[in-house]
Amino acid sequence: VATSATVSVVCDEATLTLTVSRDLFGTGHLAQASDLSLGVPACPVTGSDALAGTVTFLYALESCGSSLQMSAELLSYENYLYYRPTSNTGIIRTNYVAVPVVCRYPRKGNVSSNAIKPTWIPFSSAKVMQQQLSFTLRLMTDDWSVARPSTVYQLGQTLNVEASVQTVNHVPLRIFVVSCFATPVPDRNSPLSYQIISNS
Repeated sequence: VATSATVSVVCDEATLTLTVSRDLFGTGHLAQASDLSLGVPACPVTGSDALAGTVTFLYALESCGSSLQMSAELLSYENYLYYRPTSNTGIIRTNYVAVPVVCRYPRKGNVSSNAIKPTWIPFSSAKVMQQQLSFTLRLMTDDWSVARPSTVYQLGQTLNVEASVQTVNHVPLRIFVVSCFATPVPDRNSPLSYQIISNS
């Protein structure tokens, strides 16, 4: 049986690197690289190290027939390393072997320190577009310390108007008041109105 000492896997954010000792069973019998493959359809060895006696498979996580399994906490890419000996010679006999290969990732958070590629519409822009901004228009006292308790004014009296917006996580905004008028009754459609601010 192949062991973790003869098969190792490194999982990156988009690829897996599988390193396999050609002495797969620790018996001194070296497997032929052509007898080893990853998944179905069979993906062949992509590299070898004669000095270390290893072969390497480097493939995208979703290639070579890999299956994606999801749980509440993890994403798992599952596949198999296959050893299919093409010849049995002498007294050393080897059999067909399938070794499970799994890469697991937490479903929350980034799996590496690499930058995340933005989508066509960056998330921050989409978030800002959905965010509701809260505007406030208040009449203030002459010293600007508190909101004025009364909305009744005499003609010619100065109005102190405070306009504000709560930005929360939004970039700072500047407010422009295009127009403002007063009416004798709280009805914006009143036939009698007095222009206070007019920008055209």
